[in-house]
Amino acid sequence: YSVRCRPNIHASHPFCGSSGEVRMGVVLSVVTALALRCLVAKASVLSLLAIVPFPSNYSSVGWSRGLELVPAGLLALKHINDTPEVLKGHTLELVVKEGEGCGASVVVKDIYSLYQELQVVGGRNVVGVVGLPCSTPAGALSKLAGHVGLDVIQISGSSSPALSDRVKYPRLYRVASSVGIVDSIISFMKDAKWKRISIYNDEQGLYFKTIAQLLVNAVRNDTEMKLGNEGGGLTAQTDVPSVEKILNVTSSIQNKIKVIIGTEHQCSVFLCAAYKRKRTWPDYVYILPDRDVKELLNTDVCDAQTMMKAVEGVFTVNVALSAANDSVLMSGKTYQEYRLEYLQELSAYSERTGYPLDSNDNIYVNSLYDEVWSFALALNSSLHVLDARNLSLENFRFNSGQISDILEEALQKLEFQGASGRISFKNNRQPITSFSMHQIVSGRAVLVATYNGSLTITENFSLVHLPPDSISIDRVYILDPLWLMIIIVCICGLSLILLVFNAALLIRYRNGHDIKASSPSLSLLMFVGCILLDASVLAFTFRNMYTISNEVFSVILCNAEVWSLSLGTNLIINTLFVRLFRVYRLFQPNNFKKAGRMCRDEMLVIYILLFTTYSVLVLLIWAVSDLYQMQEEVVLVYASDATTPYFRVEQHCGCSYETLWLSLLFLLSAVLTLGVVLLAVLTRHIKRSHFKDTKKVNICIFTSILALTTLLTLWKLFDAIELHSWAHLTLSVAVLFVPMACQVTLYVPKTVPYLCCPTLHSARTIKSQQSSLYRL
Repeated sequence: YSVRCRPNIHASHPFCGSSGEVRMGVVLSVVTALALRCLVAKASVLSLLAIVPFPSNYSSVGWSRGLELVPAGLLALKHINDTPEVLKGHTLELVVKEGEGCGASVVVKDIYSLYQELQVVGGRNVVGVVGLPCSTPAGALSKLAGHVGLDVIQISGSSSPALSDRVKYPRLYRVASSVGIVDSIISFMKDAKWKRISIYNDEQGLYFKTIAQLLVNAVRNDTEMKLGNEGGGLTAQTDVPSVEKILNVTSSIQNKIKVIIGTEHQCSVFLCAAYKRKRTWPDYVYILPDRDVKELLNTDVCDAQTMMKAVEGVFTVNVALSAANDSVLMSGKTYQEYRLEYLQELSAYSERTGYPLDSNDNIYVNSLYDEVWSFALALNSSLHVLDARNLSLENFRFNSGQISDILEEALQKLEFQGASGRISFKNNRQPITSFSMHQIVSGRAVLVATYNGSLTITENFSLVHLPPDSISIDRVYILDPLWLMIIIVCICGLSLILLVFNAALLIRYRNGHDIKASSPSLSLLMFVGCILLDASVLAFTFRNMYTISNEVFSVILCNAEVWSLSLGTNLIINTLFVRLFRVYRLFQPNNFKKAGRMCRDEMLVIYILLFTTYSVLVLLIWAVSDLYQMQEEVVLVYASDATTPYFRVEQHCGCSYETLWLSLLFLLSAVLTLGVVLLAVLTRHIKRSHFKDTKKVNICIFTSILALTTLLTLWKLFDAIELHSWAHLTLSVAVLFVPMACQVTLYVPKTVPYLCCPTLHSARTIKSQQSSLYRL
């Protein structure tokens, strides 16, 4: 059975080392039988070559924790060699050799030379290869197996779909396959009602490229699914700034579901960059195939606290390489008992090798255990076939194609309960593989779904209140050139300078005949309205130039903008309305005395304030019930220095019922505007020498209406033909035209003469009756 006598033989065979009495009559027969068995036990040692990545592997660019697999292989040897029914007359040993780590771009090991060293020079009888958990080394080494001169079977721990090609890898078997990882992702997305997906993958690694291509093909072939990004984008040189560029300039902003297929470093870089851009769960969803939470948290891309926040809510999809705790393995032990033994073996192996192997989360550990058992069971099933054909495992060499054919037939009939799950090579060498999906919550992985041909959602996860798969384009954003900003600011500045000029002269010469006749109190109210309107345009312009990060300041700025716009518009329109209404009432037949009492300056100010109170009440109710504040939206950006438009997240002021509140806010202003137009028509024929102001008011109103109609039409025209900068300029000029028109037509003709001829201030006086009549 073995090179040593087994403990379970000791009691029945005292010649192997235990004491006991033997009757003299049967001594000869017993001695003969036991001698033959002990000779057979020492007759054959079969070697399995285990190729695993060592931590010191200089060419590794990814996962290289292969030494943690070795204790599982040694434990499998112990269980096999302690099982009398398996490989009678033979014993197995494990020869461990260093291989490249996952993601290695160049495989420097020559497996043919390795076989020459082991079998020809070392005299070892190597009957198969196990390990090879990484797809790139496995693919490079497995291409040679099955050809003349190196006809040996390999059982790999790699789950890469790229290794499923039987023509390219004729002697390669695997205990798990990641082909179903694509189906598990698609099934999960459909259950979550996600139909749009963006894929980013390492452009160099064989495993990553294969998974990405399978996923891209699956989405293309599904009529319900849509692709945002079709893969690529990640290289060995990928850093946070390069990923930030991807996140800002591509449609990745619009597509919320992203699958990141790459090394733990590349995935960590992507998540750190996304966190800096505030693209995290639950607003965005990241699915990482074949990645582990501890691998992500142990990277040094960003600090530990930031990384913990960046991975929050991330989904990982992995091959489920573990059996249920109560599953009984081929050794007769339960899976839980096996894991306890493995940890003991891991600790002992760590002490012997000097490597700090204390991890208990290596998903490939169970695979190596099952790979060794698979070889042992296949070799055991082949013994009687080999005997019938006068062949022997003792004579196996790496060019023994006939023996490899027999072993392959035995492998294809195998089916047993392994530590990594149900092991079977019957389905065209495609192993039976289950998948598990975890979500990272507070730094730990929570099982949310399993997949084994169909998806099962666990009680730890709910499909309710999941984010949508994409963001619709909220609006087109015009990224204005600098010259446009300068023009808008200059127009606002000119308007404010004119306001200050007129206000100063109005106060300085307030007792002048023409100024006093124009009701200075009403003029000051209109000045306030013009200032508020100019301020709203400036606030809007600067808010679009800078991103406001302070939440409190952003709320104040948003509400100040809408308050200044609405109150400024109302004060201007209300003042024009009451002034024209007074003129209309005064010149009604037999209505002078009655109208004079109702249209004094004090009463007109009260009317204006009452009209304005409506807007104030609407604004207060709006602020209390549906706060106007900064919100993010996806916009299509047109920049002067970009050849094509691109998506970007921008801040804007908004609320749930913005259209409703704005409609209520400007309802009274719209009604009064119609009244102003009507009164302007009714008073246009008044011909009094002292009522030239009425004509000025009419000129202001009709000019404003004509200009606004023209400018707004041009604004829509420029926007339709995609001259966005000119459209923005036209709209800004339309808003600023009203205060400019009021200043130029109503007040400049009154104030400039006083500036040129100050003696007008002390010229003629008028009677109080005339003053009340002439005030507009």
